[in-house]
Amino acid sequence: MKKINLRFLVFIVSGSILSSSFIYPVSSDRVYTFEYEFKQPIIKHINDSILLQIPHSNIYLIRPGYPMLPCWIKTFYLPINSKITYLDVTSKGIYSMILDEKLFPSPTPSIIGEKLNYRDIRYNFSVYPNSWFSYHLNSGIHNGRRYKILTILVYPIKYYPYENTVSILKSVKINFNYTINSIKRDSNNEEFKLVVISPNRFHSLSEEFVEYKNQRMIPTKLVTLDEIYNGIYFPVQGRDNPEKIKYFIKNAIENWNTSFILLVGGIKYTPSREVHIKITSSGDREIFYSDLYYADLYDANGNFSSWDSNNNSVFAEYNWDGNTDILDLYPDVYLSRIPCNDEVELENILDKIRYYEENRSYNDKWFRNIITIGGDTFIGDDFNEGEIANEEAIELLGDFTSNKIWVSNGRLNGSSGVSEIQKALDEGSGFIYLSGHGSTDKYATHPHNNSTWIPTPTRGLYSNQLIDFHNKDRYPIMITTGCSNSRYDKDSKCFSWSFLINPDGGGIASIGATALGYAHGGIDIIRDLIDGIALNTFKAYRNGAKTFGELWVEGVNLYLEKSLEAVDYKTILEWQPFGDPTLAIAEGSNPPWKPIINGPTQGKLGEEYTFDATASDPDGDKIYYMFDWGDGSYSKILGPFNSNETISITHKWMKRGVYNIRVRVKDIYGSISSWSDPITFNIKRCSLSIKSIIKSMKAIIINIMK
Repeated sequence: MKKINLRFLVFIVSGSILSSSFIYPVSSDRVYTFEYEFKQPIIKHINDSILLQIPHSNIYLIRPGYPMLPCWIKTFYLPINSKITYLDVTSKGIYSMILDEKLFPSPTPSIIGEKLNYRDIRYNFSVYPNSWFSYHLNSGIHNGRRYKILTILVYPIKYYPYENTVSILKSVKINFNYTINSIKRDSNNEEFKLVVISPNRFHSLSEEFVEYKNQRMIPTKLVTLDEIYNGIYFPVQGRDNPEKIKYFIKNAIENWNTSFILLVGGIKYTPSREVHIKITSSGDREIFYSDLYYADLYDANGNFSSWDSNNNSVFAEYNWDGNTDILDLYPDVYLSRIPCNDEVELENILDKIRYYEENRSYNDKWFRNIITIGGDTFIGDDFNEGEIANEEAIELLGDFTSNKIWVSNGRLNGSSGVSEIQKALDEGSGFIYLSGHGSTDKYATHPHNNSTWIPTPTRGLYSNQLIDFHNKDRYPIMITTGCSNSRYDKDSKCFSWSFLINPDGGGIASIGATALGYAHGGIDIIRDLIDGIALNTFKAYRNGAKTFGELWVEGVNLYLEKSLEAVDYKTILEWQPFGDPTLAIAEGSNPPWKPIINGPTQGKLGEEYTFDATASDPDGDKIYYMFDWGDGSYSKILGPFNSNETISITHKWMKRGVYNIRVRVKDIYGSISSWSDPITFNIKRCSLSIKSIIKSMKAIIINIMK
C-alpha cells in the first residue's frame, strides 16, 4: 500500500469580509473522512489505440501531447471562515496491467473556424501523471452562500510509456481536518441582495427596475458610477475605474450582504477589464474583456483578488510575455451585464424581464422545449460536432422536448434554415443552443464535410435577423458557442445582445464568448472548452439553478473543478452573461397562496397603527412577509414564519392622503405569492372638537389677562 501524505495550513479568513449569513461559532477540529472504490477499467479500442474508461469517473484528464486518462473529482464546500489544518490522501490497492496497444491521445484544442489540430502523444515522459492526486483551494459562491471550496482530483491510472503498462488504483481514502472560526458583522447595516450599477444616463430606467425588484421581495439598491468614483457609500479604493468598481462590489458584499450584481451599459458607459491569455499552440495573443473580473473578488484566504498578482498593471496574464498572474476565478457574486447603448434598448429588455417573471414563463408548457442548432463544426472528419454537442444538451435536460434544426435532418441547410429557426422560436422554448462558428454579428456552421456556410439562404444567422423575429412573450435563454458572439466592445449590437433587444421577440438572456472560441473535434466536442462550458450551463440548470445568475456561476464552477491549461483560462474568462442575474428561471417549490391583510382603515398623522397578515404555503414551507405601505416605502423582509402564522407590524404616515396597503410573501425557496387585496387607509385632515376649541380659547384668554 502506497501512502501519499500532505499536511498544509490555510490562513484564517479575515472576519471583516463576511456577512451575518455566514456566522459560525468557534469549534475544535472537525474531521472528515471519505473513501471511494474504483471499478475495474474498461478497455475500448479506437483505431490502433486503447481508451481506458473507469465507470463513474467524473471526467477525463486531457492534456495535449499526453494520453487521455480517467479522472475522479470530489468537491467539498466548507464554511467560508474555515481553516484546513490537515489533509491526507491515501492510495490503496495498486495493481498493474500490460497493454497490447498504445493509449489513446488527448485531443488538441483548435480555434473554431480553423483546421482541426492533429492529436498525438509525444512520449517525452517516463510516467504520467506524476502523482495519484492533486488539489486546489478556492473561494466562491454556491447555492446562494459563499464557501471555501476544496477540490481533490484523483488520477486512478498512471501510464508508463516505455513499458506500455499502467498502474491502477483500487480505492482512495481522503481525510482532512478543519476548524471554523467565529466572525462578526454589524447586523444593523441595511441589506441589499441585488445592487444595480448604472451610469447616470440610465438612472431613471434603472430606478424603475429597482422599484420592481423590491416589489418582488429582492432588496435592491441603485448605485451610479459617479457615486462609486466619488466614495458616496464606501471609501474609494483602486488604481483605475474598473478596480474602483471591483472594490465597491467587495464592500457591498461585506456591508450589505449583496449576492447579485447587475452592470448596466455597454463598454463606453460601464467599463470592463482587459485580460491577456497567450495560447502557445496557436500563437493566439488576443486581448479581450471579461466581466468575471468583477465577480471573482477573493482568493482562498479571503484576500482581495486584483487579477494582477505581479503588480505590473497588466491584468489576468497567462504566459503573457513570460508572466502569469495568480487567479482564483471562482465567482463570489452572481453577476451579469445589460450592455445597452441607449434608453430604448434598456427599456425593451426590462419590459421583457417584467413580463417573463410576473407571468412565470418558466412554468409554461412551451418552456420545456429546447431548440438545438448545429452542423459540422470541423469539416474533414466523420462527425457533425455541433449535433453531437446539441445531443448532449438534450440528454442533460432530460424531460425537455427537443426541436432539432440540424444538417443531418435537412432543416438547417434546406430551402431556408433561417425560417426553420423562426418557426421553432414561434413555438416557444426555454433554451436555444447554437453550436458552431461565429463572429460579432452572426452564427454559422457547415453541411457535413462541405465548406459552404449555413443556415440557408443567407449563409448564416445575423444580428439584424434576430431583431426582426416575432416570437412575442416566448423568450428563451440563448447559449451560443460561436467565436466573439458576445464581443460587445467591438460590436455594440453583437449577436448575443441583438437577440435580447428585440421588443417583439428574441430572448430573455444570453451567454456567449467575447473572444475566439476553442473546441475539440469529433466526439470530444463535449469535453471542455467552449462547448464544454456551454454544456456545464445546462448541467447547472439540471442541478437546480433558479436564477440566470446561478446558471452562469454554477456552469463556471463546474468547469473550474478540472486542471486548467491556458486555453481553459481563456474559455472561462470569455464566457459572458447578458441579462438580469436575479431573473427567475425556475421555482424550487409551489408559491404560497395570496396572503390576507387586516387592520384599521383610517387614522391620524404621525401615529403608529398595527396591521396583521396571514399566509399559507401549499407545501407547508416557512414564509417571509413584505408590506407595501402605499406611500412609496416597504417594510423590511420579515421572517421566516410558519405557514398559517399571523404576524403583526406597525407603521405611521407623515402626510395626509389615501393609501393602499398590501402584503406579499415568499417561501424559503424563493417562490413568490401574488399581492394581497389592499386595505384602503385614510389619513384625514385633523378636525378639532368643540371641547378642544373651548379649552384652547380659555388658554388664550388667560394668557391675555396675564
